[in-house]
Amino acid sequence: MTITIPQIVPVPSKKPVDPWVVGKKAGWKITDASTITADQTVTFDVVIIGTGAGGGITAEMLATAGLKVALIEEGPLKSSTDFNMKESEAYPAMYQEALGRRTLDGGVGILQGRTVGGGTTINWATSLRTPPVVLEHWQRRFGLTDLTQARMDPWFRAVEARLGVQPWKGVPNANNAILSNGLSRLGYTWGTLSPNVRGCADLGYCGLGCPINAKQSMLVTTLPTALARGASLYTRLRAQNYVFNAAKTKVESLVCDALDPAGLRPSGRKVTFKAKHFVQAASAINGPGLLLRSAAPDPYGTLGKRTFLHPSAAVSGIYPNQVKAFQGLPQSVYSDHFLDQNPVTGPLGFKLEVAPLHPVLVASSVAATGEGHADVMRNYANYGTVISFVRDGFHPDAPGGSVVLRSDGSPILDYPLTAPVFEALRRAIKVQVDVQFAAGATRVFTGHQQSKPGGYTSNAELQAAIDGFNFSSGLVRLQSAHQMGGCGMAADPKLGVVNADGRHHQLTNLSVHDSSIFPTSLGANPQETIFALSARMTTKLALDIFKKNCALTSV
Repeated sequence: MTITIPQIVPVPSKKPVDPWVVGKKAGWKITDASTITADQTVTFDVVIIGTGAGGGITAEMLATAGLKVALIEEGPLKSSTDFNMKESEAYPAMYQEALGRRTLDGGVGILQGRTVGGGTTINWATSLRTPPVVLEHWQRRFGLTDLTQARMDPWFRAVEARLGVQPWKGVPNANNAILSNGLSRLGYTWGTLSPNVRGCADLGYCGLGCPINAKQSMLVTTLPTALARGASLYTRLRAQNYVFNAAKTKVESLVCDALDPAGLRPSGRKVTFKAKHFVQAASAINGPGLLLRSAAPDPYGTLGKRTFLHPSAAVSGIYPNQVKAFQGLPQSVYSDHFLDQNPVTGPLGFKLEVAPLHPVLVASSVAATGEGHADVMRNYANYGTVISFVRDGFHPDAPGGSVVLRSDGSPILDYPLTAPVFEALRRAIKVQVDVQFAAGATRVFTGHQQSKPGGYTSNAELQAAIDGFNFSSGLVRLQSAHQMGGCGMAADPKLGVVNADGRHHQLTNLSVHDSSIFPTSLGANPQETIFALSARMTTKLALDIFKKNCALTSV
């Protein structure tokens, strides 16, 4: 039986010019690897694996400097011409494992991009600088003394100008107002987020690709610039393994598998890349997985280790009036009130935000079944949610997880949830419940398997229930849209895979420009940190290796 999902928010009848349609007509070098009929070997100055936040910034800067650049993307090329705001098409096409990626024990769902533009194409546009307390910890613990707030500020300003990052000046939608109103009534602090948007129309479907190109993702900013400057893009091409010299001090080539038209299985054709320098921007999980498959040098056992998520729990409520959480900028309000109440190495802090609620996301996340599930969906327009995410990686008993390989060589994250994480989640959920009731919810749902399926109408009853809940993997529904670490930065090779400039400690012509280099999680949405670090590292790479000056394009 085919179920038709109604289009709740109409697709814009008038769309802007799609730069990819124009670029293809202008002769941009784009190869869909599913169409190649013979093995190939190609040579470039720089090969970049991944087209997301790190890959896009790096590509624009190096191509503008006059270097011959190739970009490799495992996913397809989808652009505003394709974006129709349908979950049934977007999730299978543009998310890792069709939005089904999970940790090894299934305890945390992982939302991760797999399309040209990577996570920037399908995220919710939230852009935040690296918190100063995190930079200070990196300096103390990992010797990253150049990454001070003062030295990073120019890079943040540069990427903010390039990508339109500024505080949201619109009116928060009703879903975000739940968070701000609830916090205010409880006496807690909150602030306004800064999205990377220009000309936002409040459609609310950022996670399915922006159909009007308002979100300043890599898809509509740095990647078109790089291709207009002569860069080459390969899609549906999976980076399979590096080939090293005998001493394992240098990457000699990268072997990639062309995928079938569905982008799922190797077609049998190979593309081999040779380059003076390789930049890995495949993000956490996939990036460490590529190095593990390649048997890269790892003398101190740091590769794939200290991989972090922001374990995120949702608490939702039904309201007397319509919330329409599917419409409007998905995230415009946040609270760090509970993030830094303790020292960063003490009990784990958590951040509060909200999430958009599209039909499939809601239907698949409600803990109730049968009539209880139907009741929630009947009240869908009156349903609002508050999410928390826990800052992991600082407490000695919260060391994160490890990227390991399945039997077919694909990566998966082994992420045992520790007692400090569960303790923070319990505290977070209790605060989220307070916020929902303070904002006026008539019924509240936690997503914990021991909750009453029909929700709770009494704050006191639900708070007492949470105190008695068993917190263990699989009992509380958790997601994470942020993946970090696994190729961590450290001045000392014994503590990390790359140095402060993103250069691999053992492989002289390999850099890593993505979230996998974070030594800890951030306690903040990570894309702006990737943007800024990548801009900084690319500037130094171009000068050190190619004797070229480079910069971001001015807007």
